[in-house]
Amino acid sequence: MKLKTLAPIALGLIILAGCGSKEPQQAAGSGTAPPAAGQPAPTQPASGQPAPGTVPEGASTPPNTATAPSAAPAAQTTPPPPPPPKKYVVAAGTPISVRTLSDVNTKNVKSGNEFEATLQGPLQVDGHTLASSGASVIGVVTNADQGGRVKGKASLTLQLARIHLTNGHTVQIHTNTVTQQAKSGTKKNLMRTGIASGAGAAIGAIAGGGRGAAIGAGIGAGAGVATNMATRGPAAEIPPETVLNFQLTSDLVVTGK
Repeated sequence: MKLKTLAPIALGLIILAGCGSKEPQQAAGSGTAPPAAGQPAPTQPASGQPAPGTVPEGASTPPNTATAPSAAPAAQTTPPPPPPPKKYVVAAGTPISVRTLSDVNTKNVKSGNEFEATLQGPLQVDGHTLASSGASVIGVVTNADQGGRVKGKASLTLQLARIHLTNGHTVQIHTNTVTQQAKSGTKKNLMRTGIASGAGAAIGAIAGGGRGAAIGAGIGAGAGVATNMATRGPAAEIPPETVLNFQLTSDLVVTGK
C-alpha cells in the first residue's frame, strides 16, 4: 500500500520539476536575441546602476580634472653688475690758490703748526666740480725761522695739507711750499747805532774836549752794536686775506659716487 501511494506522488514531483526548467528558457527567449556565434555577449548594467557614459539625473557634471601642461619657466637672467664709480684725477702741477683767514707770523707760530684758508677758485675736472670756491683748506707751517740776532731775516715756509670736497670728504693733498721773508731791518739797525754814537760823543765832549768826544763816539758805537745784537729783526708775517698760490706735486685722485 505504501509503494502504490508513493508512486503517484513521485511522478507528480518529476512533472513539476520539468515545468520549472522550461519557464526560465521562455523568459530568456522573450528578451533580446542571443548573440551570434563568436560575438561577445553585451554587458548589462547591474540593477539600479546607470549605463556607462550617462550621468544620473540630478547629479552635477564632474569637473575636468585633467590639467593643461604648464608653460616652461622663463629663463632667469642675472642683472649686470653696476658700473664702478668714476675716478677723477687732478694732475700734478695743477695750480691751487687759497686765501688765508688769520694772521700767520713768526711771533705766534712754530714749525708744524696749521693754518686755515679758503679755496680761491673752484677745483674742477672734466666739468665736474670737486671742490667749490670758498671750500675749507688746511695748511701747515713747515718752517718758522725767527732769524738771527746779528744777521739773517725771519721767514715763514707754508704748504697745503688738506682740502674739503663737495662730496663731504676731506682729502690730503701734496703741494709745493711758499716762503715769506721778513722785511730787512738793516736801516733800522744803522739808525740805532748812529743815535748811540752821537750820544756817546756828546758825553765825551763834555768830559774831555775833542779827544774825549772821539772816545765817547767809539763807546757809543759799541753800545749801539751791542743793542742790535740783543734785538731780533722784524718778524716774517702773512696777514689775513692774503692770496697764496700753490701747485700740486702729486696727482689727486677723487672717487665719485
